[in-house]
Amino acid sequence: MKRHYVFAITAPVFWSLAGVVVKSLEQATEWQINFYRCLALTLFVAAVTLIRYRRSTLAVLRMGGLKTIISGALLSGAMLCNVVALKYTTVAVAVFVMAAAPILAALLGRLFLGEEVRVRVWVSIVLAILGIGIMVGGRLQIGDTLGVAVAILGIVFFGIYAVSLRVGKNVDMTPAVFFGGAIGTAVSFSVSIGTGVGLVIPWIEAMWCTLLGVVQLGLGSVLFALAAQGVPAVQLTLFALGEPLLAPLWVWLMLDDLPTMTTLIGGAVLFAALALQVSASRK
Repeated sequence: MKRHYVFAITAPVFWSLAGVVVKSLEQATEWQINFYRCLALTLFVAAVTLIRYRRSTLAVLRMGGLKTIISGALLSGAMLCNVVALKYTTVAVAVFVMAAAPILAALLGRLFLGEEVRVRVWVSIVLAILGIGIMVGGRLQIGDTLGVAVAILGIVFFGIYAVSLRVGKNVDMTPAVFFGGAIGTAVSFSVSIGTGVGLVIPWIEAMWCTLLGVVQLGLGSVLFALAAQGVPAVQLTLFALGEPLLAPLWVWLMLDDLPTMTTLIGGAVLFAALALQVSASRK
């Protein structure tokens, strides 16, 4: 059980790398980024699954049945929306919208799974929302309607995905990540080709997109799927808020963009929410 919480805490560390890399890419469109990222994710998860199960790989893929395919489709929607939102709105707006994920997961988990939501968990959620609100306070732009709408859609996908993982907690849901990558690859390929943009980008940007698929999405999503076997849905999405806590740090270190004082204060409140949740998980 303890290792599941370690997985849940570690996954956002990898996820938090997305913003700084996406904002650094100058020529690749959102759908080209999604194509290379999702393709790399698919190949990475396929390799991990083959190493883990070898001759039993096909049996494992079938074991989850329709649940893993549906979960994969939900994950795919969240992944695609994440990059599109980053291209059409600010990182601050995307981070603010993420605050709705634990509430959505809590309501869905309680409604469909009958999971208990303790007072300490609700306090953590309130602190998390407060912290993120402080981080982006006063900078929320009105007018980037498309980016905001896509970000909200991504959170809906992610919240339902977290609950779907709990539905399939009795089986290995790692194949859901494989299906998510495969579906995301197919969708982004179709959009890129259909719009005439194509898939040709500078090799260095293709490499960064590939690293996003393997490191940022691959390791993060596999750990998150494994964590779902022992961590309730609402806690899963709350731990995922470690991503906006760490993202400003990477931007500062890689792009020399020093976080503002409000960002640091909001991050401290968010960290308090995560620390409270971690302490609750040990009891």
